[in-house]
Parts: sequence; structure tokens; C-alpha cells
Amino acid sequence: MSKLLRFLVDHKLKEVSKPLTAYAVAVDALGRDDSFDTQIDSYPRVQIGRLRRMLDHFYLREKCPNRLYIPFHHYEIILGSNEAPTGESGPTGAKNKPAGRVASGAGQDDRNSAVRALNPTIGSEGIVARQNGNDRGYILAIFIGFLLLAAAGIYYLQSSDSEPEVAIAYPAIIVEPPEGPTNSSSRATLEIIHSHMVVALEKFDQIRVFDETGEPGNTRQYLLESSNLNDSAERVQLRLVDSVTREVIWSSRIETTDSAQRAESLDRAVIEIAGPYGKIAQHDLSRYRADYTPGYPCLLQFRQFMRYRDESHLPRILECLNQTAQKYPNDSYLMSVMATAENISGKLGLADAIEGSHNEFATRAAEIDSNSASATFAMAESAFFEGDCRRGLLWGERAIELNPLNSRIMGYLGMYMSACNMPEGDAYAMKALEMDPDAELVIAAAVAMSKLRRGDAKAAQELSSKYHDSLPGAALGLEISYILSSAKLGEKDDARAVWRQLAERSGYPETANPRDVLGKWISDPDLLRKVEADFRDAALY
Repeated sequence: MSKLLRFLVDHKLKEVSKPLTAYAVAVDALGRDDSFDTQIDSYPRVQIGRLRRMLDHFYLREKCPNRLYIPFHHYEIILGSNEAPTGESGPTGAKNKPAGRVASGAGQDDRNSAVRALNPTIGSEGIVARQNGNDRGYILAIFIGFLLLAAAGIYYLQSSDSEPEVAIAYPAIIVEPPEGPTNSSSRATLEIIHSHMVVALEKFDQIRVFDETGEPGNTRQYLLESSNLNDSAERVQLRLVDSVTREVIWSSRIETTDSAQRAESLDRAVIEIAGPYGKIAQHDLSRYRADYTPGYPCLLQFRQFMRYRDESHLPRILECLNQTAQKYPNDSYLMSVMATAENISGKLGLADAIEGSHNEFATRAAEIDSNSASATFAMAESAFFEGDCRRGLLWGERAIELNPLNSRIMGYLGMYMSACNMPEGDAYAMKALEMDPDAELVIAAAVAMSKLRRGDAKAAQELSSKYHDSLPGAALGLEISYILSSAKLGEKDDARAVWRQLAERSGYPETANPRDVLGKWISDPDLLRKVEADFRDAALY
């Protein structure tokens, strides 16, 4: 990383008019040979992204007025202000961008405004105008000073053992190079697969991705191995392995002959591995079961709560989340989780359990990392909660652009859109269920209730039954949709059987008033009235 940083600064100081390319970075800075192909290997982009994140983390701690930063989708390093730019809030505004970052798609003038503000001799190209020798010497001195400061900061981030933890120990995936027999054609296919996996995995905020030369540090490590099963690479075996125990946690064969099918299969593999409830999360949860230690174990417990909604664990989870936020205040993903936790705690009568407001946490998450899908969706949720459906949709669509493989973002956006009477909402929620069999059960329940209210009782019953049979009692919404859809179809015995289980679990006989039973689980009075009316119409007894 220090070598790459020095290369970028040296190139900037030479004032070369031709912009840096991925190929130049790979060959001249990172030591790849002349045959390197940027079309099938994302190595330089991955390393630039890694350096960008390290600089961002360093300058979040070092509250100096100016900083070095690397604009997104560029390889050029720029000297600019460490102050968060002001501007109109919203998905394309600057208000919620982190210090020194540049929104993708921003114009050249926007990208260099911070630099020009630093020194009036910097022109519209971001290059120092040579009005006199003193200006050049001044800027040169600043660049060298920042180079030394940033290099020292990178060394500090990687090697310091005596300082307190500065980052949550998220699990790390090391994407290893393909193995097995190859020829020139199959080698290209394998490199495409490798690149696809790295790029897709990097979209998830709760894992860290490294190539074979990376140094994940003191975190739980997984190896993603790929093996060519024949010379032509028509079939490739993917395996997720625990780096310590060598246990194979997951494996899948990918057919590569059709490029579209291959891409779809690789996306599905990434979701299975890195999704909110994927193989890594499940494996880690077995290790941290009932562990509420601040940091990653606490985040795992909250994720488990979101899937099954067992409120008996919530107070303890909220307590450890507060401790985690105090310990790691500069973690964007954590701040987005805190925003969700604050909203849930308020709805469940634990309004004072989280120290802060949803909007504060969401804004903080986006300020730390405006290109985090989770942080961006926290801003979407904040807008939806305020009743601003249009702004919520804009933020939500931006979050899906950042990570189209996150079923929680996809499904929840669909639910919020449906609540705003946007007909496209059901399609988003259904897509979440289709692409991730482990999607949150509340998404399935919302889709089932939506189908029921549109008069499609059969589809509602089938969807409810699918999830309820595999996880009985795990989601109230699934039980309610199954009871109501079965009653509407005239299958009242089946409806009464599930109602009986729900009533008994609530501490009531099956003949109890539906309001009393449902009131044990539904705190929103408006929602309670609607569901109670639905049960009266069902006439179970």
C-alpha cells in the first residue's frame, strides 16, 4: 500500500496530462507483467479501493484540515480539504458524503472544488498553475508531507498492536487464484470468474475481501477456492473453506459455457456465501452463539433477531449495540445497524434503549461511507419513516445500485414502496425472496399479505405455507397470512389449527378474542385494528 501511494503521488507531481490507467497501475506500481489484461482481472481496482479505504479511515482519526484522497472510478490522487462538503441533502447531494470523497458521476469542477479552495493557484484541471516557483514549492512540500503522514498512518493501521481497536473484526474472505489444468482459453474464463467473485463480494459491508496477496489481519478468515474440473473450464468447483480448521463450509459447481448463466450462477453463489444470512454468517453464529460481546458478535446477534424476531433477546442486544457504537463510532455499517435498531426499539416500547435517533445514525453512516449500500439504505429508511416516499425511493434505488445482491435491502425497499402505494413494491420484495432463500421472514409475510389483500388467497396461502412449514412460529406475519388466506379459501380447519398454536403461545385459549391474542405481538394500534377486522371477517368460530 505504501508503494502504491508513493507511485500515485509521484505521478501527480510529474503533472502528466494523460490520466492513469488500470494497466499502468498494475504494471508500473503493482509489479504485474506486460501481458496483464484489465478486462479480466480487477486486481488494480481492488488495490486502489483498499488504499482509498485505508486513507479514509486514517483521516477520520487524524482531524487535520487537508488530506489526500482518491476519487471513485479514478486512479489519480488529489490533495483536498478534510472538511465534509456542504450541499443539498439527498442521494446526489454532497451533504452526506464523507470527508474528501467524491460522488461517482460528479463533474470535474465538483471534484476539484476542495483543491481549488485550498490554494487559488490550482486550476480547473486540479493541476497547479505555475504562477511562480514559490507556489510549486509550497504544493510540492504539502504533497510530500501528506505522503509521509499517510504512509505512516497506513503502517500504523496495519502494524500497531499497542493501541485500542480501531475497526470491527469482520470476517475476511481471501479469494484464491484458480487451480487445475488450464489452457489460454480456460485461463481467461477462470480469471473472469475470479474477478466477478471479488467485485460482487466487495459490495457486502459486513465482510472484508482480499486477494491471495492480501493481509486480512486478526479476523476470522475464509478461503474461497476455485478448481477447474477440465481443460476447457466448462465446469468450475467453488469451495468456501475455514482457513483454520480447513472445514469445507459450502461448495457449488458452476457451468461456464453460457456467459449469462455463468454470471447468474456466480451471483447466486455470492448471495449464498456473503448474504445477510449466508454461509459465513451461519458459520460464525455457531461460533458466537449467545455471545453479546461488543463488536462483530453483537452484530451477529442483532442479525439473528432480525430474521426470527425473538423479542426476549432484544434488550441484551440493544445494550451490546450501544457499547459497540461507543467503541467503534466510525464504522459505517454499524451506524446503519444502529439506525435500524433505534427504529425497532421505539416500536417495541424500548424507546430509550438506543442512545441516538434513527436519522442521526443514518446520516452518520452515509457521512462515513457514501458508497456503502447499507448506509445508503439507512438514509432511505429515514426518509420513508418521515413519510417522504419519493426521497425514500431515490435513496433505496441508489442502495440497490450499490449492492443488487442484498436481499434485505431489496425486500425492505419493496415493503416500504407497498406501504407508499407504489405498485412496483411487490416486485422488489418477490425478487428478494427469489434470489435469497434465507431472506428475512418478514419480507415473505409482507408479500403474502399483499397478495391476500389483492384477492389472491391461493398464492398467499402457498407462500405462507412454504416458509411457515420450514420454520413454524418464526414469523407472526406468516401465521396471520396463512390463517386468513386458508379461511378465505374455505379451509377453516387448517386455519383454526394454526390459530390454536398462536393463541396457546400467547397464553390464551383458541376461543379468545383475536384482539387479545394479536395485541400480545402487535404494538401498532392502527395495524392491530386492521388485522383484528380481517379476523372478524374470517369468522373462524
